[in-house]
Formats: sequence, structure tokens, C-alpha cells
Amino acid sequence: MAERTIRVLVAEDSPTVRRHLTGIINETPGLMVIGEARDGREVIALAQALDPDVISMDVQMPGIDGLEATRQIMSIHPTPIVVVSSLVDEEIDLAFRAIQAGALAVVGKPTARSAPDFAARQRQLSHTLAAMAEVRVIRRWERPPGHNMPDADRPKPAVGVTTAPEIVAIGASAGGPSALNALLAGLPAALPVPVVIVQHMPDEFIAGLARWLSKTTPLPVQVAGDGEALKPGTVYLSPGCAHLAVRRQGAGLAAVLIHEPGAYRYQPAVDVLFQSVAAVCGAAAVGLVLTGMGEDGADGLLAMRRAGARTFAQDRTGCTVFGMPAAAIERGGVERVLPLKQMPDMLLRLAK
Repeated sequence: MAERTIRVLVAEDSPTVRRHLTGIINETPGLMVIGEARDGREVIALAQALDPDVISMDVQMPGIDGLEATRQIMSIHPTPIVVVSSLVDEEIDLAFRAIQAGALAVVGKPTARSAPDFAARQRQLSHTLAAMAEVRVIRRWERPPGHNMPDADRPKPAVGVTTAPEIVAIGASAGGPSALNALLAGLPAALPVPVVIVQHMPDEFIAGLARWLSKTTPLPVQVAGDGEALKPGTVYLSPGCAHLAVRRQGAGLAAVLIHEPGAYRYQPAVDVLFQSVAAVCGAAAVGLVLTGMGEDGADGLLAMRRAGARTFAQDRTGCTVFGMPAAAIERGGVERVLPLKQMPDMLLRLAK
């Protein structure tokens, strides 16, 4: 049986960029442009008329911009949306606001065909459009949220040994920025532990994500630097070009950046962070797997649970994509499945 062709609607006000995007998409096996919109009003109308599998959305458009178009489409005709953005700070900020409104992912606009990074940008765009087009067919997890999971050979803490966490480690992919925003917004600036996060996202957007989360949540958010001491009440994002791990540094912890991709499918990989936290912190850690496609983090969360850490996964109802939490549950690494809105209070109780 032949694979289905993914039908793409392109929204871009620049005729030159629109032709460039359309050419790239139509050259990709399995993708086909079925419509082109020059502004937000057109993309809203075409989303309803053509019912595309996925939309490539510019954010800076005349009249109704991509942010408002995303809001309206997600309200009247929900469709997977990928924001295709330039790397200008203002446009990156708009891109993350569009993600908050319901877009699934953000990628950079492809460079000219003569540019050295054209092939990589082309692959990134095509892969993201194809992957996000499948989001709505993710299978629903059958167990109810908030239930306890099997022990998975988790060691019981010894009597008298404190297991108060010294770090919170989080992994997320598709839908992650909005979930991270909601989670971090519920935490106080005086959080007594550092938070380290791996979010699957192109490297050029990580600083923008940190800037956006710093504006919308009480906690300072920054991109982790190699060897940087991890301070309580600060959130550290992995760069998009390196794995993030942790190590002991005096009485505290420090970030370690690993630039070799290794055998992992993603870089950064959630598994690298979680396995590192399990080895360094043992039971004195909390691990969270949030919305995302694929299985990254499942093995690492199991390692954390076996080391005695507290481990949680976001429930199916609140996930944009339930792939990563489902994989972690099936692997046996999840102590408890929780709605996102319950996670801040849970973290505060554990951190006290």
C-alpha cells in the first residue's frame, strides 16, 4: 500500500519566499503544496476550504498576521501548524506566541539554494512538516490520568536518608514550549532547586525560547553554558547543538555540554540528561517527561526511577503528542501520570 501524500498549505506574504518554500516542499517525496496564502485572512479561509494536513505559517504578514491566524484556525478548524520564521528577534518572539496559541513547532526559513546550510534547512523543514502532519492521529492512552505506575524494580530509599531533590530534569518535544510555559508559570521565583530542560528544537531558536519563557514565567531562563554552576531558582535550557548533562562541582551541580552526537537519534537527547542525572544525583532528583513525539527520554527516566528519583509523565489529555510520555510509561520509568496543571504544586511539595 502506497504511503499517503501529505497536503501542505503555505502561508507567506513574500512572493519570492513563497515560491522558494513551495519548490522545496513539492520536491520532497510525500509532500505536496495544495494551496498558497499571501496573508492571514487567506490562510484562515483556505484552511477551511482545503482542509490541509499541515500548514507552513509565516508570522509577519499584512493585515491578520500569523499569530492571529493561528489563533483563529485553532479555534474554528484545528490543523497542525508549523511556524516558518526568520531569525530576527522580533519574529522569533512572535513565533513563540504563535506556539502558545496552538502552533506545534517552529523552524527557520530555508536559505538560498547556493547557501552551505541549504540542504540541512531543507531537511529540517520537510521533516518537521511531515512529522507534525501526523500529530492528530496519535493514539489515546487508555489508562486514566493520575494513577500510580508499577514499581519497575525501583529501590526503596533507606530509612533516615533524605531524598529531597537537588535538581528537576525535564524533557519535551512537540508541544513542549507551551507545556513548559504553563509548568514554569506555576513555580515561584524562590524555587530551591535548579531546573534543567531538554527541548527538541533547532539551535537558532533556543535563545528565543529562553527569552520568551523568562518574560512569561517568574523564573529566569537561560541557555546552559559548559561548566556553568546550576543555581537554585534558575531554569537552564540545553542548546540545540549539544547534549546537556550534569556533574558535581563542589557542593553543587554544574552543566556539561557534549558536542559529539553519539548514538542518539536527537541532539540534544533527553536520555543523555536523564541518565546523567540518575548517575550523579541518584534519588535526589525529579524527572518529568512532557508532550513530545517519539521515545526520547524513556530509557533515561527508567534509569532515574531505578536510582530512586521521583519520576512523572504528563497525561494524555493535556499532551499535544503523547509519544514520549507513552514510551516512558511503557518502559516502566514513570512513577505517576499527572495533568500538567498539577505538576507545579507537586514539584513544590517535593522541593520543600
